[in-house]
Amino acid sequence: MSAEEILEEGLSLADQGIARLSNRARWALSLLFLVDGLTFGTWAALIPSFQEKFHLSAETLSWVLLGMVSGALVSMPLTGRLIGHYGSDRMARIAVLGFPVTLIGIALAPGFGWLIVAAIGFGVWKGMLDVSVNAQAITVENAMERPVMGGFQGCWSLGGVSASALLSALMHHGCVPEMLMVGMGIGLVAVGFFLPGKLLCDRVKLRSDRGNMTSKQNYIWCLGGLSFVALLSEGVMFDWSAVYARVVGEMSLATAPLGFATFAFCMAGGRFLGDFTVTKLGPLRVLQLSGLLLAGGVAVAMLGAPWPLILTGFALVGTGTSNIVPILFGVAGRLKAGHAGANIAAVTTMGYLGFLAGPPLIGFIAAWLGLPRAFALVVISGILIATVGVAVIRQAGRQLTESWKP
Repeated sequence: MSAEEILEEGLSLADQGIARLSNRARWALSLLFLVDGLTFGTWAALIPSFQEKFHLSAETLSWVLLGMVSGALVSMPLTGRLIGHYGSDRMARIAVLGFPVTLIGIALAPGFGWLIVAAIGFGVWKGMLDVSVNAQAITVENAMERPVMGGFQGCWSLGGVSASALLSALMHHGCVPEMLMVGMGIGLVAVGFFLPGKLLCDRVKLRSDRGNMTSKQNYIWCLGGLSFVALLSEGVMFDWSAVYARVVGEMSLATAPLGFATFAFCMAGGRFLGDFTVTKLGPLRVLQLSGLLLAGGVAVAMLGAPWPLILTGFALVGTGTSNIVPILFGVAGRLKAGHAGANIAAVTTMGYLGFLAGPPLIGFIAAWLGLPRAFALVVISGILIATVGVAVIRQAGRQLTESWKP
């Protein structure tokens, strides 16, 4: 056997080893996204129950949601820095244990003040987990050298819709919301503790380009702003869709979570099909259609009762939002200059700030103008994504690695 043949065989074996590690990391990370979605879906589905328990108006509920934002404001930038020192793999494994525990604190809160404190803790751990898993997702995707981000985001959406459907069914049969939340918290901590597989070290994602760093930073800010707008819309739907179905659609307490479930189910389906759709149509076309579906779906829901019309609008919104974030995060992780983990951490931080800031903002607007008119903010978000978002991604194409072009 010649030296060239030996070298080729060695490289082939090395590639097979990397592929096995990447596949194991993919499945482990998929489970992390699922746990993240199940945890947040539990909170989102039970918001109407806690609103009724503590007799919260839209304005007072917004203070609880604002507490969650405050916690995330502390943890997200800190997590981005810690990822640089310890890696997103370690940070994700820590956060997946802490985040579900906060459900127990929310369930056992004896009063409004303690509920706000518990919401702050919820935001701290959610911010840590969201930044970590999305940074790790870009690491795994680049290692596999093919699109998988949509599947990861789909697992998160699947967790949300599964939690909503399960809790709605159990409450319909008389189960107490507080006990359901405690049970979900304990179960999800156990899943995180026994998480199979091994995540990838972020060093596999190092991008070294000494080009125009100022230009790269400008695109990071633009992508972060678009992520803020996109995830603001998602956050509003996660926290307010069940409330909207209850208040505007006049659905019962047991069936109101179907508003959230409809949105989350369509978003999950769209994300699992997202990698295929982006390959066929291209990210620019998908982003434009997504923004239009988002704006149009909310416009339909704003027409109000009957409730089937609201659920139809929420289905369009879920389909529209499904692939916006995977496209934006994918672009951020593939900018030529800098470390991909740092890029995605910055964009994720700005994006999830919108995710957490949107719900209390809607609450304050609703207290002034009413809930249907407050949702006009989401319509504006969809229009911005379909226009400004497409222009930014088109311009950013020159700054991307060859593994992904718009």
